[in-house]
Amino acid sequence: MAEVVSLHGTSFRAPVAEPNATVVQELERLLEAARSGEIVGLAGSYMHKDKVVTYSYAGLVAGYSIVGGLSCLMDRLKHIIMARD
Repeated sequence: MAEVVSLHGTSFRAPVAEPNATVVQELERLLEAARSGEIVGLAGSYMHKDKVVTYSYAGLVAGYSIVGGLSCLMDRLKHIIMARD
């Protein structure tokens, strides 16, 4: 790991990331739904510990309905962000 030194000369060490129990619980719920055949396609965006965001998709995603679901999610996320301001 590279060492980052601030302008004031103090070494900075990024905190070790701990698992987020809510994220783990949701992923386990989704995995069970996929294993049972309830979920047949998914699309998601993921915030990593270093604040980098990635996305992925798999399964049956070629339709407007999943785009509509993502649009609803974007609206909800925007409301959460705006409530913090």
